Amino acid sequence: MTDLSFASATELTALIRRRELSPTELVHHTLDRISVADTTINSVVALDGERALAEAAALEQRLTHGEDPGPLVGLPVLVKDLEDAEGFPTARGTRAYQDRPPAARDSVHVARLRAAGALVVGKTNTPPLGAAVHTANDAFGTTRNPWNPERTPGGSSGGSAAAVAAGLVALATAGDGGGSTRIPAALCGVVGLKPSRGRIPHGPSRMPVWPQHACLSGMARTVRDTALHLDVAAGHHPTDPHSLPAPGLSYRDALDRPLPALRVGVLRTLGIAAPRPEVLGALDHAAGLLRGQGHDVRDDESALPGADAFPAPFQLRQRVLAYARLLDVHDDLATRRDTFEPWFADLLDASRSLTPADLAAYWSHRARLDHWAAGLFDRYDLLLMPTTPTTAWPAEGPDVAAAVHERVLPLSYTSVFNDTGHPAVSVPSGIAPDGLPLAVQLVAAHHRDDLALTAAHALEASLGTLRPPTLR
Repeated sequence: MTDLSFASATELTALIRRRELSPTELVHHTLDRISVADTTINSVVALDGERALAEAAALEQRLTHGEDPGPLVGLPVLVKDLEDAEGFPTARGTRAYQDRPPAARDSVHVARLRAAGALVVGKTNTPPLGAAVHTANDAFGTTRNPWNPERTPGGSSGGSAAAVAAGLVALATAGDGGGSTRIPAALCGVVGLKPSRGRIPHGPSRMPVWPQHACLSGMARTVRDTALHLDVAAGHHPTDPHSLPAPGLSYRDALDRPLPALRVGVLRTLGIAAPRPEVLGALDHAAGLLRGQGHDVRDDESALPGADAFPAPFQLRQRVLAYARLLDVHDDLATRRDTFEPWFADLLDASRSLTPADLAAYWSHRARLDHWAAGLFDRYDLLLMPTTPTTAWPAEGPDVAAAVHERVLPLSYTSVFNDTGHPAVSVPSGIAPDGLPLAVQLVAAHHRDDLALTAAHALEASLGTLRPPTLR
C-alpha cells in the first residue's frame, strides 16, 4: 500500500485520478499527520481544515461529473507565510503582523496552484520577512529539522522544507532571495529549485522588489514534483512586469528526454568557503555519477569576484537587502517599532546608514558577478557545487562570527545565483556521519530551468530520495 505521508505529489494526484484515493481522504490524512508530526517540528502556523475538506468535497463532485480540475487535483499544499493565501492571515514571520485580518485574495502564485486543483490547507513558518537562515520568530516560535529537532531546517523557507521532509504535505510554496529555498531543501533532504529570475510572477504587491534577487519557488521531495510545480506556476502575469513569458515547454516532459553530453564545471570553494569533508565527499560522488553518465566533468578553481575581500561583499549585500525590507515596512516600524522582534528592528535600523557610495559599490559588484558567471557558462553547460558548506546548524541559528572565521557561511554557494538570476537546484546527495542530509547544487545557464531539472533528475535516479527517521 502507498504510504500517503511520503508519496510524491505525482503519485498522489495519479491515485486521485484513478479514483483509488479521494481528495477528502487525502485531506483527512494530511490534517491527521500535521496534528501528530508538527508538534515536534512546528512548521505550520495557520490551518483551515474545514475549508480544505469542503473544497475537497467539491472537487470530488467535479471528478464524478468527468471534469478535469487540473494537474494538482486534490493535492493538499502549504503556503509560506510571506505570500498571500485568501482566507489566511499573512503574518510575514513577525509578531508585528501576527494579528492581521485574513488576506482577501491569493498571490498570483497561489492562485495558479488553486486553479490547478491544489487545496491550500495552511501556512508555514518563516523568519521575519525572510531575513534569516534559520526559522524562528516571536509570533510562532522556532521551527525544527525533522532529522534532528535540535537543528534548524534553515531559512527562510524552513517551515515549508520541514513540512515536506516530515511528510505533512508533498508540496509547499517557498521563496529564494539568497538561498532561502535551496538551503532549507539541503538541510532537510528534499529538492529545492530557485527558478530563473522572473520565471514565477510576484504580486500583487505594494512595491516592486527593486534588487531583483528573490524568486518564488516550490518545495518538494522529488525533482519530478518540482517540475510539476513549475509547469503550473511559470509564465508572465501583468502584475509583475519583470516576469518571463510562458516557457513554451513542459518541465515534466523534459525530464524524460535523454541529456546530451554536457560540459560540467565542479566548483568546490568559490575562493571563499571551506566546506566540511563530508560535503566535499558528497560533491565528489555526484561528480563521479555525472562522469559515469557520459558528461565531461572538470574541476574549476574560479573564485567569486571580491573573494579577496571576504566577507565584505556578503555584508554589503545583506545591508542592501535589509534596506529594501526597511522601505517595505517603514511606516509600521516608525509607528510601532516595539511590535517587531528586537533583533529584526535593529537590523532594519542599521540599514539606514547605507550611503550612495555603498549602493554604487553594491551594483558594481552585481555587475562583476554577472560577468564572472557569463565566463563560466562560456566554458560549461552546467555547474556543480555544494549547496551549503555544512549540514544543519542549531535550531536557534548559526554562530555567524564563527562561520565567517571558519569560512562556512550558509550563503556561500547560493546568493551569487540570486544576484545573477541563474536557475539553480539543490538535490539530496546522502547522509553525513552526524545523521543529517547532504546536498549538491546544480546551476544552469540563463533560462535553462529545464536543463537544471533534467540533470537533477538524472542525479536523483542514482542518489535516490531521503526520508527522515519516523517522528513520534
